[in-house]
Amino acid sequence: MFFAASYLATVPPGASFDLPSAPAGSGIVWPDVALCFFAIVLEGAPFLLLGAVVSGLVDVFLPAHVIRSWLPKSKTQGVFAAIGAGFIFPLCECGAMPIVQRLIRKGVTPAVAVAYMLAAPALNPLALFSTYLAFRSQDPWLMVLLRFGFSLAVLIFLGFWLVRLRPEEMLRAETISGPLGKSAGELSPNTGLVLAPRPGVSLGGLQQFVGAVIRDFTGVLLFLVLGAAAAALFSTGFNRNLLDPVGQNIVLGPLAGILLAQLLCLCSTTDAFIIAAFAPFSIPAKIAFLVAGPLIDLKLYWLYRSAFKAKFVHALWIRALVATFILTLFYSMRP
Repeated sequence: MFFAASYLATVPPGASFDLPSAPAGSGIVWPDVALCFFAIVLEGAPFLLLGAVVSGLVDVFLPAHVIRSWLPKSKTQGVFAAIGAGFIFPLCECGAMPIVQRLIRKGVTPAVAVAYMLAAPALNPLALFSTYLAFRSQDPWLMVLLRFGFSLAVLIFLGFWLVRLRPEEMLRAETISGPLGKSAGELSPNTGLVLAPRPGVSLGGLQQFVGAVIRDFTGVLLFLVLGAAAAALFSTGFNRNLLDPVGQNIVLGPLAGILLAQLLCLCSTTDAFIIAAFAPFSIPAKIAFLVAGPLIDLKLYWLYRSAFKAKFVHALWIRALVATFILTLFYSMRP
């Protein structure tokens, strides 16, 4: 991903690069679908593996009571502390998912874990830096400030919603029980999970670490593949030239940006280079794309379903996209 970002940064200002897109009336082009599918999987899998490694370290070598001692006692304060941690300890959206599941099984309140899951890619400093590079000939500081400010505003809105939810309203039964639920250990007051004791740095601990990495990576990889397949079908079977006439519209422009973010399923560290090439799109449409994509898209929908109930994921999807649309619409309608 870093190499891709570095390459795209060398594209001369004003130059564009085309994503696979179906010509009008051509139907689905399967080679383009396959190319897009493997691009999304290969883009997300390394970060998924990184997240699984960090998750394994947290699982085996970091005691649950230490994690809980770092968090504020108040659930509300914990949620907003987690949003701030997303900027300080950033992750790609794919890499955050295994860590969030592990934190929940370590006793972190699900609302706090979800707040970090959403904030880590949305407020990622690398994503902000790549935004500056991508828009370096299109008022880059404005784009960076709008992306950060609107993302933070949507996260705060979602934070107030998350603090009202109970764990059983959010988590799937498999997440609540999980492989750790069968071990004797400490009972978490936040989730009701039975927390496994820490094995320490030993051969047994290393074996448990490797097992945790493999289990987390393979368990979430299936959902990444499902999301990538859906995104590849939509993004290559849809003629994106149809979006050009609506890109400058006050109302339809932000909607087009949100729709495009849902279909393309790009990483937050490189999405700015793609949307910068959509010259007919207005600034609000581009910002809507940059804010909505890291929060949820077709790929992330399936990843979130690996740990959370469908009702919660649907509610999160609707709230994130509606909040993004309202903010960018108000910006479009400014005097």
